[in-house]
Amino acid sequence: MKFRSGRFVATAAAAVVAALFLGQSLPASAAPTPAPKPTPTTAAGAKDRLKDLEKQASEIGEQYDTVSDALDEGKQRLKVLRADIAIQQKKVDQLSAAAQTIALAQFRSREFDTTMQIFTSSDPDTLLDRLSTANRVDETMNKTLSEQQAAQANLAEMQRSAEAEVDALADQEKDLAGLKDQINAKVSQAEELYNSLTDDERDDVDAGDGSPEPSDPGDYADADARIKKAIAYALSKVRNSQYVWGADGPNGFDCSGLMVASYRKAGISLPHSSRSQASRGKSVSKGNLKPGDLVFFYHPIHHVGMYIGGGKFVHARNTRIDLVVQSLASYPAPWAGARRIIG
Repeated sequence: MKFRSGRFVATAAAAVVAALFLGQSLPASAAPTPAPKPTPTTAAGAKDRLKDLEKQASEIGEQYDTVSDALDEGKQRLKVLRADIAIQQKKVDQLSAAAQTIALAQFRSREFDTTMQIFTSSDPDTLLDRLSTANRVDETMNKTLSEQQAAQANLAEMQRSAEAEVDALADQEKDLAGLKDQINAKVSQAEELYNSLTDDERDDVDAGDGSPEPSDPGDYADADARIKKAIAYALSKVRNSQYVWGADGPNGFDCSGLMVASYRKAGISLPHSSRSQASRGKSVSKGNLKPGDLVFFYHPIHHVGMYIGGGKFVHARNTRIDLVVQSLASYPAPWAGARRIIG
């Protein structure tokens, strides 16, 4: 089986390397030093190195998904915050307009100061009414100004929070770009090493992940209707989709992305990180699995699939194999637990 480089998040690594050299002047006789090629001394060493590279890529991919989740959450917080700022700005504008109206009324009603009114008024009752009204206007003005100042302070604090959120999102986007470059580098090394193996060695490497079982896809006829939707969606992607780092459909998925898309079909939202998914729902033992349960592997967790009954599960396995159904017993990765999302 040929390693398919089209299954990666992007080919940004090559562009990054090229950009590095564009900023340097090299002698006419010089040439960029090629990246060192993996040179294991035996076929067994090559296979071990390949597995190690794929494991490293998977662990970095988990970090990528975690940062991606945080980025999505931050964008949602910023959206809500900006809506709140718009509401608060309207409140500040209304209070400012009210204060201006009161100030204008005060200006128009006070043609003479209080002393002048006392000496010129021929009606003491009228004078007392005027003074009482003036006092009430003053109280209203003071209250309005106080509310306006408090609202303005709240608005300024909300705007500072929004600016901080924007800065944090920019940092997370930089982190994502760096992690993507790291994944691409590991995957490129793994691809080169895989392609250096003989056909028999490649078959041996692929078989080491367990045998896919495209037929007899499990037993979930009695499952909850939402679980049936999630499983049916995942199974529908097995034959015509690819493993793509950081993707959750419609035709490319990483392991946690397949779970996100499948449960989204059932109306349930999951984070795009296998480690975060391992905190959802409730814990179930390996001996009490039911269709729809998420099954996790490795320590720390960086792979997930969906149990479909009959001892089988569906998962986006890796860039060499893509999406498969296989038995839990045949999958050699260390078991890390299971979670029931529905029920």
